[in-house]
Amino acid sequence: MPCRRRRTAADSPAGTGRTHSKIPQLHVGAGTTVGPITIFPVWTAGAGRLGISTGLKADIAVSELTSGARVGNLTIRNNGKTNALLLEGELLEGGQQHRTCARDVLVGPGESMDIETFCVEAGRWQAGQNIHSRLARRAPLNVRAELAYAGAGPGRDSQAQIWERVRRFDAARGPSATSSLPEHLDRFGGDRRHRSVPQIPEYLEGQRGVVIGMAGQPLLLEVFGTATLFRRHYRQLIEAVLLDAELLPGWAQNAPPLPGQAARDLAALAGPMDFGEFYGGDVRRHDTMRSRNISGTRGPVRASGIAVVLPHREPEIVHVSYWNTNHSLMEAA
Repeated sequence: MPCRRRRTAADSPAGTGRTHSKIPQLHVGAGTTVGPITIFPVWTAGAGRLGISTGLKADIAVSELTSGARVGNLTIRNNGKTNALLLEGELLEGGQQHRTCARDVLVGPGESMDIETFCVEAGRWQAGQNIHSRLARRAPLNVRAELAYAGAGPGRDSQAQIWERVRRFDAARGPSATSSLPEHLDRFGGDRRHRSVPQIPEYLEGQRGVVIGMAGQPLLLEVFGTATLFRRHYRQLIEAVLLDAELLPGWAQNAPPLPGQAARDLAALAGPMDFGEFYGGDVRRHDTMRSRNISGTRGPVRASGIAVVLPHREPEIVHVSYWNTNHSLMEAA
């Protein structure tokens, strides 16, 4: 479990004393239209090297708990030689049922830990199946949107909301026998290979994030601490977003592309968000690196992610998702 510890002078970056987590300045580029989706590249300032593996490059094993399988938890182990990042909304497929990671997690070399998950396959609980596969796939934004609210209040049943959000794909694309989100992604991938579909734009040099616009409104700004971390997840992110597009009503399918100013407005709201004193939260130690989950709100923007501190450096954000809670897709099912 994360441990709370008091910050000491040795923890502060040398000569600065600044230990707040804040995204560096954001720059939003020109948008590209992909069907009813508009994708804007995002760049940030920052050191650019963190020594973290992620996506398919991360050697993370996933299994059911040794104490007994539970819907809301899985065990992960980093078998690699560097710290590894598992993202919120990343799918953990197989086992007794498919799950999705509830929040960003950093796991050190050789470290094992139990993580919080949500089920994305309501109709299967297959006893005796223990090992999960990792394809580094992401849940569509329709499902990930609920993760932004998870734990927001005592009366909110996020698991029930996620099951309902997965059932939206059953209704729009034909039912899955087990209401399986990975099955819908598999089907959609096959569909894309057999019909003409818009091409996913290539990522650009130094790009670290995207703004996603849908139905004429900005929905998500997702930013990574380095261009390499971003590249490891870019295609999986956009492929999941294209599946989201199939849930849009006719008027939204034909909505004009998101204006660039609307994407910049979202970045202008998100950019100044201060996630507070790094050592004011629950901090995990990973050899020389320390990490903590971050969250915040500013106006209609709700954010969550993970930040780290390396020796003699200021806190740096590894990954953060900023959601426009005014978007219709953010509504509870």
